[in-house]
Amino acid sequence: MEKKIIFITIFFLILLNSIYTKPSLSQQSLRIGTIIPFTGRWGDYGKECARGILDGAKWLNQKEGILGRKIEIILIEDPLRPSELIAAFRKLNESDRILLLYVYSIETAMDLVAHGHFHRLPMIMGTLPHPLSNPTKYPFIFSITPTPLDLSKIGMKFLSEKNGLKVRRPKLIFIGYPDFYGKHFLDEAKEFGKSLGIEIGPDFFVSDFSNQRLIPHILQPITHYNPDFIFSNLTSKENLILIQEANNINLKSKWLCNMRGFDENLLNFEGILGIQPISPFGEDIPGMAPIKEAHQKWHPYDSHSISYVEGWATIQVIAEALKRALPEERLSRDSIKSSFESFRNFVVGGLVPPITISAQDHRPSLESRIFLIKDKKILRFTSFISLMQ
Repeated sequence: MEKKIIFITIFFLILLNSIYTKPSLSQQSLRIGTIIPFTGRWGDYGKECARGILDGAKWLNQKEGILGRKIEIILIEDPLRPSELIAAFRKLNESDRILLLYVYSIETAMDLVAHGHFHRLPMIMGTLPHPLSNPTKYPFIFSITPTPLDLSKIGMKFLSEKNGLKVRRPKLIFIGYPDFYGKHFLDEAKEFGKSLGIEIGPDFFVSDFSNQRLIPHILQPITHYNPDFIFSNLTSKENLILIQEANNINLKSKWLCNMRGFDENLLNFEGILGIQPISPFGEDIPGMAPIKEAHQKWHPYDSHSISYVEGWATIQVIAEALKRALPEERLSRDSIKSSFESFRNFVVGGLVPPITISAQDHRPSLESRIFLIKDKKILRFTSFISLMQ
């Protein structure tokens, strides 16, 4: 009788231990922090990017997650104020104990670089400034798209070869917003353009788009210089305002827009060119198949943009880095950093250029395609143009 009681007691102890034991590794979620603006200059793009990230994570989790573990996206709206931003970072870092952080806005990311470095937290930036791609100084900073400097070089390489002018050098001006994002790459970009035989004119900066009656006055000096090409480093909505007025005053210059300035907002303007490393929604490429599948399944009547595809591609790249880091005995931020640095021509189905990141260079790619607005559609104008060739 005593043996039977002892056996029953041991059985219940084992049962209780199985119930109250800590969750197994496969049950623990992989927490990813995101700080994305929903208002302000980047708000509309941030909202679409956030939708892409959340849908991409949902799609991965419904498959198998990352080696059986679920991705948990902790989304914080970018407060756009330094004091609140630091509070948000502390929450993600200390309370949520995230493994890595995605920051959409270049301004916000710049404010958090030192904090991320101190806590050895891998940070994926929506836009990676060229100086921050040096892993010797910034070992935890990454991105999935080329730097603004490299994109501008790709654009000028394209113009030097496909400008359509036979008797003289092409004339080009830069127009942008007077902040770090708009200016940080200009000097080196202009020197590169000059080395290709492009005549570089004066820079133009626009900070106020609220009063459209002032736009003709802003464009007037550009009409005097009469460039063949205008390289815009503004947002697509800002470009929309300028291009519309440029057409009204019959400015003949062709527009070449950067990554953030070229998307579906410009569909009404025939002939606009864009240096765009991200695939437009609906393009016939392998990586678009799961996006279309999720779209039909979850929100078939919604429309999506390049920013949505950017968010989806971002979480796929993050998932690959986590997958490579998970076989480690103990998953850590340092192991995730190392896994990013192991990328060699990693392909996301054509959604972004093939990604190569090393411990010597954190720039993910030196390639981009040129797209064209035609018949109110975004069409591929070139294949991938590389700075390595």
